[in-house]
Amino acid sequence: MSITDIIYTVIAGGLLGAIGQGIRIAVGLKKLSDSNAQQVAAGSTPEKMDAGRLWVSIFIGFVAGAIGMIIKGTSLKTADGYQTEAIVTIIAIGYAGADFIEGFFQTYLNKVKAVVTAAPVTITATPPVTVSVEQATPVNEEPELVADEYTPQHNNALG
Repeated sequence: MSITDIIYTVIAGGLLGAIGQGIRIAVGLKKLSDSNAQQVAAGSTPEKMDAGRLWVSIFIGFVAGAIGMIIKGTSLKTADGYQTEAIVTIIAIGYAGADFIEGFFQTYLNKVKAVVTAAPVTITATPPVTVSVEQATPVNEEPELVADEYTPQHNNALG
């Protein structure tokens, strides 16, 4: 299998994953429509669809499908045609994998948000510190040579 075949396989998996995520989005839009109809009937403001979240969701489906194709490690095409079972499997991975990835990140972000809101940081100002520098008086004396510390080296130390 050449590198171009691998790239085409991963891209095909990503596109199938995005299709699976598209199915999940269609189900979510139907639920949103039903919820908005109930909210309008109750007299409250309906919830709006977030287009940015929609595109991120499709991208997550693409990534889940690409990862699923890499893990599955097979080609979608055989000598007889395309493997319908493999195609449906990758679409299902895009549907369920995106749900798993979004749920994982939502849980992670909630934990981070709980830690940030649970521990407020208090910053207190400290009084300014004054530092005085005294002028050192220079000493022009030579260091004293102590006889015990000085041992002359011989030029013929190695014999």
